[in-house]
Amino acid sequence: MIYGKNNIDPVKTIRDGLAKALVFYYPLAGRIFEGPNTKLMVDCNDEGVLFVEADADVKLEELGDGILPPCPYMEKLLWTVQPPDSHSGSIIIGCPPLFVQVSQPPINWKYSSIYIS
Repeated sequence: MIYGKNNIDPVKTIRDGLAKALVFYYPLAGRIFEGPNTKLMVDCNDEGVLFVEADADVKLEELGDGILPPCPYMEKLLWTVQPPDSHSGSIIIGCPPLFVQVSQPPINWKYSSIYIS
């Protein structure tokens, strides 16, 4: 967690660090598929991690105990991942094994994927 007023861009810092880590943990940049006997497997296809940058127009103090489970703000604070293959009947098939969301103050959604070069 990067917190406080400083000159560090948390989105860039996390994106750059994640890109470096994915070189060694490349299966996280793949996609989940269903193998024989309905076993879930990862296709190491280098498609990238789902990385969402979100701006939240709220102060942490304003949420109070609302961020403790069960969180009444969950739908407003977290991006809902849509399965790429809605015909499979599964919410996980075709999705990346890793989803990263970086939130910072004001909710405008921006999307980007990190790819391993």
